[in-house]
Amino acid sequence: MDTSTIVNIILCVLSFILAAISVVTVVITLRQNNKMIEESTRPVISVYTDEINAGNPFFYLIVKNFGKSPAYITKFEYDFDFKGCYKIRNDRDYLEGLNNAVLAPGQSRICTLDYAKIDKEVTFTLEYHSGAKKVYSDKFTIDLKAGVSMPYGKVATEGKELRTISYALQEMLQKNL
Repeated sequence: MDTSTIVNIILCVLSFILAAISVVTVVITLRQNNKMIEESTRPVISVYTDEINAGNPFFYLIVKNFGKSPAYITKFEYDFDFKGCYKIRNDRDYLEGLNNAVLAPGQSRICTLDYAKIDKEVTFTLEYHSGAKKVYSDKFTIDLKAGVSMPYGKVATEGKELRTISYALQEMLQKNL
């Protein structure tokens, strides 16, 4: 074998090795990009509470999809008996209705609770999937009363109707800050 043939063989082998390294790098990059796209477009369901005071305080439990794609809820469980804890006088557990529900991006479901009847932390277990059928599951324990009843002042108005309107507008302004 002459020198030029040996050099050509070495160059071919090196070209093949570099091509293989390039293909592996591209595959790794595509997988990372796919994960980043999935994380940025997935549904993200949160459960939290808030209080709205339009003259009388109302305590709300909110289940909201903060993600960028619809959330198809397949499991919504909790270790607290919410029957009798709703502001509506009824023994029905309305949160059970969230099983098999769909929450669009930014959509929420809210229910009014009786603040005095929530007496312990609640563990929620959620399973939901996106339209691409990727399944997500969360399990978390929260104190539904934590940080909800923070004091804040309101400007009173004359007469109950005007006061209620004024408080409601102030509340809306505060919530949008």
